[in-house]
Formats: sequence, C-alpha cells, structure tokens
Amino acid sequence: MKPQPMVAGLLLALLLTGCGGQERSVEGTELSGTPTEQTQSAVQQSDFTGTALVGNSYIDSFSIYDAMPGAAYYYRVGLNVNTAFTEPMLLGDDTETPVIDLLQGKSFDHIIFFFGENELGWVNRDAFKEEYAKVIDTARGYCPDATIYLSAIPPVSAEASEKNEDNTNNASIQACNEEIRQIAEENGAVYVDAFSALAGPDGCLPADAAADGVHPSKEYTEKWVQVLQESMKETAEA
Repeated sequence: MKPQPMVAGLLLALLLTGCGGQERSVEGTELSGTPTEQTQSAVQQSDFTGTALVGNSYIDSFSIYDAMPGAAYYYRVGLNVNTAFTEPMLLGDDTETPVIDLLQGKSFDHIIFFFGENELGWVNRDAFKEEYAKVIDTARGYCPDATIYLSAIPPVSAEASEKNEDNTNNASIQACNEEIRQIAEENGAVYVDAFSALAGPDGCLPADAAADGVHPSKEYTEKWVQVLQESMKETAEA
C-alpha cells in the first residue's frame, strides 16, 4: 500500500498515479457534497495561488495533473503526522527542510492537509489525534491568517479494501475520517468530506477511478478538487 520511492516513481511514469514529492475563519465546519458540472468548469478556470497542499502521496495526483493551478504542493511518499516534522520532500527545490517547516516564511490564505491514510495501522488513535493537532498548531504559527482544511481520506476500491494492506479498508477509512472530523472541530479547522465526494453507490472508489485502487485518476482528482473548492468558497462566504 505504501510504495517505496523508486517503485512510486515508476508507477507515476507509467500509470500517472501514485506517489512522489515536489513543491508546486470558520471553526469546526464540515463541508461536503458532489459538485455540479458547472462547478467542474469553474475549477478548471480557477487560480489557486495562496493555497498550500501539505501531506502524503495523495497530493501527488494533484501535482501530476496540475489540478489546482498556482497552488504549492508540499508532500512526501508515506508521510504521516509524526514524520511531517522530520522528513523532507523527495523532489523539488528543497529536499532538506522537513515538510511542515516549508510553510515557514510563507503567506498562505488556505492550507489543506492530507493525513490519515498512512496512520490507518496505528493502534494508538489518541496519538494520531494529538500529533495532528500539533501539525495544525505549527501551521498556524507559520501562517496565522490561513484557514486550515483537513481533507477526509477518500475511499479505496472494493478490491483494495478486501486486500486490506496496512489496515487500508473502507471501514477503517470511515472510522479515521470521523477522527479527522473531530480533530477539525476541536482545532478550529474545516473538515472536507472527500470520502462522500469520491465514493460510488457501494461506498467504494469505483474500479476504474484509480489504477492501484487507491490513488485517484485525473477525473477523480478533479472531483476532489471540486469539493475542496466548494469548501473554500463556502468558508469565505460564511
């Protein structure tokens, strides 16, 4: 489930999905839903300058497809809420500074975090919540005016869920998403329900939505962008 860097690079080149790393207030609010085709058109024309995406390999799809033009992408394969403080990006201009510290000295309006997938196998769930809160606090220290968003983990395909590598199944994902929702509520962040936005009628990621059953294709990455953009719009209008 968690690819090694060399394997990830090969997957990216051949499948255009996978993992990598390069840079490219409403409190306790939950925003979700599947946007309309009109929203999709608006997303394609949007400029996301002032937005930072921070976290794990899910961000790789956003970077590959340039799904949020103008946004900064700070991420690493296998990154979690602990290693965000110690591990740098694998690619990009800065491969020495820990990922979370790349926010230092920046002025972002929106910071979107992608964590939880690499923590599905953690037995100590309180540790996940506590460390995620530290990530949020650190980001606020660097960018005090930014609105913080916590993206839910999207579903995986039925096949990937049944395979259950590293406790990666849709039941565990939904349980972790409830924890992420609680973390957002307790830390003044906005929870974005990406699970509902990408799930099919059976509650799984459609079989054709990801080559590996986990990391969304271009079409489904764009769906993810739509729900994120709707969240940012609703937050700004609140």
